[in-house]
This record gives sequence, structure tokens and C-alpha cells, in this order.
Amino acid sequence: MPTILDRPLLSDVYETGTFQPESGSVYLYGTSVEERSHEQLWWLQPNADVTVGHIVDQQPTSFVTDVNGVLLTTSLRSASQLAELLNSLSGAALYLDITGLGHHVWAPILRVAMAQDRVVRAVYVEPDQYRRASRQREGEIYDLSEGIAGIQPIPGFASLVEEEEEDSIFVPLLGFEGARFAYVRENVQPEEGKTIPIVGVPGFRPEYPFSTYYGNQIPLVETRSWLDVRYAIANCPFSLYYALEDIARDYAGNRLQIAPIGTKPHALGAVLFVLFGSSRAELVYDHPVRSAGRTIGSDHLLVYHVSSLREA
Repeated sequence: MPTILDRPLLSDVYETGTFQPESGSVYLYGTSVEERSHEQLWWLQPNADVTVGHIVDQQPTSFVTDVNGVLLTTSLRSASQLAELLNSLSGAALYLDITGLGHHVWAPILRVAMAQDRVVRAVYVEPDQYRRASRQREGEIYDLSEGIAGIQPIPGFASLVEEEEEDSIFVPLLGFEGARFAYVRENVQPEEGKTIPIVGVPGFRPEYPFSTYYGNQIPLVETRSWLDVRYAIANCPFSLYYALEDIARDYAGNRLQIAPIGTKPHALGAVLFVLFGSSRAELVYDHPVRSAGRTIGSDHLLVYHVSSLREA
């Protein structure tokens, strides 16, 4: 049986200030209060041979894109409107920068782009560091979220299967926020012994896996799921994708309920798995309210050749 590292990790890694999209391509991105969402856009200039779409407003059910000074509003619940936006951005390859975009925005865009058989490359900029929590609460190390909006489908990813129709495995993709793990678990209510967490190893930094265990220690102990933890490279969606493949094989006959509450690359891998890996997988997302200034600076920029997964 192949290991995760025997399978292709279709990624390019760039040092700060060295990335530039290919000539004749499309670059679709959004910016947020986090510095890293705009720090590595040094190449962005009027004479660059790249078609640029800047998502300037992100709402729960729509977003607004600035394309050459023209503002286009797109419904996240309309595949036809998403396709119309992408069709207006013609180019040899589509770079979808997910760094400054919410999951509810980039995931529907990615779904439609992949359905169009486009060459798609997802871009992600790692944070240089996370902001330490100002409040002293058990298991809380970093100040990442102010609250949780609640469990609801990501647009375009609603499951049509009733939970009681089949057995399921709960797969939380762990970050530092144990409260989110506990919240989603309470809503999913998996059967005993059917929680398989995934921890990012190696982490963005060597100490981050230990922070993950510390932040999630209470729900890990309560569910005894620390006995069943799996691992996937923290900044690699393909490593996560293959880990989900292995879980689906090991628990054949069960539906996977995947909670993308960890790194954004892991969330990307989960979305790809739902699209291409298994028809018996769904996303369970809690829509956190992100803290302002939750990260400081930027580190590596990664380009994921996600459409190449079709041929991998």
C-alpha cells in the first residue's frame, strides 16, 4: 500500500517576493485585514500581462469583484453566475489566491472552475506568526476567532443525505482551536469510536503540532480520539487528500463528515476530496468569525496545481 509521501504532492514553494504568475494567466484574489493577503502581490502592476480579478467585498451569499475597474456582483449560490464571472476572466491558467478569501467564497469558485476543466492553481501564503491570545483560557494559545456563526453548508456543497441513512466517520481537521472541535462534534454527535482527527505534521513551524495537541486536549481526551489521530503535512492539500483516501478505504461503507477547522491548505484538500475523491463525503463547517489581526506578516507562498489532481 502506498504511503502519503509515495503519491504526488503537486506544489511549488516560493520564498517571499519571488513568485510571479505566468504571462497570459488569470489571477483572482481577495484581501483581508491580514497582512499576508496582500504582502506578496509585488508583481501586481498595470502593465503586467495578467488578467486580474480583485474580490473587494465578501458577503455570506455573494461577493463583489473588481475587474479592470468594473464591479461585478456574483451570487455564491448560482453556478451560472460563478461560471459567467470565470468566463469573463480569460487566460491560459487560473490562479485562485485563497489567502484572503473565506472558505464560503473560494470553495464555490473552485468547484465551478474545476467543472469547466480549466487549468487551476490555488495560491496560499503562510503567516509568519499567529497572534498570541490576550485572554488566558485553558487550551487557548492564539487569538484566531471571535466566535462561531454556526453550522451551515458552504454554498454549492450541501449534502442531500440524511444522517440516519448511513453510518459515518467524523474527521475533524485540527488547528489550534479546541473550542471549534468541541462545537462541531456536539452538532455532528458521532458514535463512540468514530472520530478520526487529522493533525498537521509537519506543521508550518516545528512546534505547531504540539500547539495543536495542547489546544485540542480536552475534546481529544473526552472522545479518546487521540488514539486514532492521523497526520498530513500542514501546508499540503494533497497530503490531506491522500489521508482522507486512506480513511475512506479503512472505513469502507461509512460516510466521511469532514470538518475543515484547521489550516486553509487542509480545507482545500478536503474540498478537493469532496469534489473528486468520494461521493460519500461531506463538509461540516462552522463559519468562524475571524479575529482582526490574527496573523502577523507572511512567509512562504505556495502554488498548488489542483487541476493536475485529475491526472495524478
